[in-house]
Amino acid sequence: MAEPRLLLIGRLQSTLDVLAEELRRFGRDVVATNDRALIGQTLTEGKADLVVIGGGLDEPARAEMRDHVLGISPEIPLYLAPRGEGTSPATALSFANEQVVLYKVLAAAGLDQPEG
Repeated sequence: MAEPRLLLIGRLQSTLDVLAEELRRFGRDVVATNDRALIGQTLTEGKADLVVIGGGLDEPARAEMRDHVLGISPEIPLYLAPRGEGTSPATALSFANEQVVLYKVLAAAGLDQPEG
């Protein structure tokens, strides 16, 4: 199976760059951005198989970004990284990696992807 393409969305591009670099160490195919135009282009061109929105965005911004993504690609699996005490960019990294692995497991089993 080809590596699924992950679109990772967050607040700070500098943090997203570090997370993308670390995900690539796992062999992940990732686009990490906070640029709405690039997000729209990536989704419109079908260059993402799943989306993770990090916890760095405040709740209104996360809800707006979720609606933006689903407005372009309503069928794409979308996950919101956990927020709250004890979470950090490092926990977003493990969460995103877990979602990619689960995507691959479900695809290998021939099962539909759940909605996030």
